[in-house]
Amino acid sequence: MSLSIAVCEKSDWKSMVGIFTEMEEHYFGAGIIEPSKMETYLESRVFAPDSGVIVIRVKQDEAIIGFACVNILYPSPRYSGQMYIKELYISAAQRGQGVGRRLMQYIARLAVERECLRLDWMSEKSNAGSARFYRSLGGETLDGMFHFRLFGESLHNLADK
Repeated sequence: MSLSIAVCEKSDWKSMVGIFTEMEEHYFGAGIIEPSKMETYLESRVFAPDSGVIVIRVKQDEAIIGFACVNILYPSPRYSGQMYIKELYISAAQRGQGVGRRLMQYIARLAVERECLRLDWMSEKSNAGSARFYRSLGGETLDGMFHFRLFGESLHNLADK
């Protein structure tokens, strides 16, 4: 069994349709994703040349079993960047086998290589397993920060003012 982790090329979008669909269905229910719409979304948004998204895939032999999407945010303290993990997903059958840890190590190395001083991400408070995992890596929760969101009607209300 061979595990490989690498940054995707922009042309790799089609190979990622299955794992992105699996993630969406894991969180939001089976059958929620239309394959053709996912293809369009990945090609025109996530993998678009100007998206700023770095997609990292995890392969076991030839099967894609996980991925992460990261961005580097600027400005950041002391002429650096801040890497932000937007998504990190490992297929259910591979969880608990060290795959997530290896993916996080890869992301940490990438952050250091790209001169980022910080690596940030969020995790749902209801997911105790992910909190344990991230703490085992040395991750800390930030009590001094608020996470704000505008969604749906509130987003449109502000946009229309």
